Amino acid sequence: MNFFHDNFDMYPMFRNEDTRIKQPKLFEPKEAMMLGNLFKDLYMTYNGFSNFYIQPKTQRDILMLEVQTSTFVAHEINLYLDMYPNNQRMIDLFHEANKKLNEAIKAYEAEFGPLTVDHSDSAAPFEWINGPWPWDNFDEGTEI
Repeated sequence: MNFFHDNFDMYPMFRNEDTRIKQPKLFEPKEAMMLGNLFKDLYMTYNGFSNFYIQPKTQRDILMLEVQTSTFVAHEINLYLDMYPNNQRMIDLFHEANKKLNEAIKAYEAEFGPLTVDHSDSAAPFEWINGPWPWDNFDEGTEI
């Protein structure tokens, strides 16, 4: 049983009456990250909730936000491609998003070290834990 296909009428934004592949309208990556949704047709505001832009204060935060935003966009497009695997425009956007993600990861890791143990190039792979932890180097009173 496929809930989505069995209840297709509940999702008009995915209905495709003609033979063309529907091209979704997308938010810009930073706005999508703030809203929690890349697809304009699927976004609904929450009652009483107001969104805000994340304001990174340090170079580390700026680079981490770029990694997180790129990851979010690539994942959202990947989910879309699960439903529409032949949409060439979205396939191209997925490859572009993955390229940006890899560039963001390289930029972060060049300055602050590996994000994950599998990106560590040290002889002893777990030496990466010797760097500062996320809660290190914060002023008192600063929230993590």
